[in-house]
Amino acid sequence: MNERHRFGLSLGVAVLAAAGGFAASPAAVAQAPAVETLTLKRAIDLALERAPQLAAMRASSEEAEASARVAADAFHPSVWVSTTPGYSTGLPVAVAGSVPAYGAIEIRQTIYDPWKKNEALAAEATAARQIGKLESSCTETVRSTVAAYTRSWTDERRADAGRRRLAAAEAAAARESALLEEGRATEMDVERAKLQAARAKQKLLNAESDRDLDGLELKRLIGWPGNAPLRLSSETDGALVGADDVDTLSAARSSDPQLKSLGRQIELLGRSAQLSAKRWPLVQAAAEYQRLPSYYSKYYNSFNENAFSFGVSFSIPLYAGGLLDDTEARSRAGLARAEAEREIREGDLEIAARRAEASVAKAEAERSLARRAQGIAEQDLRAAELLAREGRAEAGMVEERQLALADADEEVATATLGALEERVKLLALRGDLTRTLLGAEPPCAVKPGS
Repeated sequence: MNERHRFGLSLGVAVLAAAGGFAASPAAVAQAPAVETLTLKRAIDLALERAPQLAAMRASSEEAEASARVAADAFHPSVWVSTTPGYSTGLPVAVAGSVPAYGAIEIRQTIYDPWKKNEALAAEATAARQIGKLESSCTETVRSTVAAYTRSWTDERRADAGRRRLAAAEAAAARESALLEEGRATEMDVERAKLQAARAKQKLLNAESDRDLDGLELKRLIGWPGNAPLRLSSETDGALVGADDVDTLSAARSSDPQLKSLGRQIELLGRSAQLSAKRWPLVQAAAEYQRLPSYYSKYYNSFNENAFSFGVSFSIPLYAGGLLDDTEARSRAGLARAEAEREIREGDLEIAARRAEASVAKAEAERSLARRAQGIAEQDLRAAELLAREGRAEAGMVEERQLALADADEEVATATLGALEERVKLLALRGDLTRTLLGAEPPCAVKPGS
């Protein structure tokens, strides 16, 4: 009777628990957050928006552009309102640059100032340099994001192959242990099988560790928290298909941000050097209205409390304490530096273009061979499974073929990663990476003067 009571109580609790579970399931499903499938394009958009190194470079570029605008503002008119409280016992003299007055309005305009013009050109050249760095950083951010994305995707494929390898190795070890008990295998055979299983487990752990680290790097680039779930789509390979009939070197020279920036710097610094070599006059204009105190009338026969004045100043420097010569030397040194950097960059691009084309060809050949090996491994496994079903397979044949296929799958994943990385480098060098993936120019590119 007690047993029946306990059985009935247990059954009732189980039924209530099941009913509660069914009732809670829809709500739990409704409240469960959906895991976003991260596409390659989405990852790039997030990286261009949130990557910390790109944000720092963007701020540096904005700072340089603001400095260039500040230097150019010296040639814009300015309006000043001032008051100069004071008293004079004799003729009114200037106090802090102005005679005592109730109030004054002054308009100033620098028509031409060679020193300020030189500073404006130098600041604009610095801004052009920072813009080139920003565009290079933009391309590098896209390349780093694509690389981290493809590595994370490949790591998952490697981990999947590792799990299948471990399962086959553990099955082989269990079979050898069973044969040892039957006296048909030696302890050396068992130890060899266990070592193979241990190596398979270590490879799986390595692949999972690489997957976690590469995923963390990707999440940092796109601004996601480290504990956010990561699910990747599988369009990476097809998204990186570019034109094969493009002259890589010509495309690289025409699209390289650093080369374009150096060209702009050479133009600006050349103008600065020519300006510094001549002795241009300083031309300034000013207009001023002053409301003067009435007691000035005792010093002047024709006094008017409302005083207006306008004038243009021409100044030619004879000696400026070395400022002229030092400014010219700075401009010419900057011009020589930019010209040397352009020559170096052109040589680097030529080597990089040839190396990138060769690396893509080698990586594609390696991937083709890996896929052939994978196809042979798949056929061997199917043949071994067929023989096993017919009872004609040798002991351990299926496990050996499974291990060989897992190795071939991992080799294909690694070769595919290498091919994708080399193609990414080639597209980035041509300036086609962002355009190929997003269908537009880099959104973080800044045009001079914008």
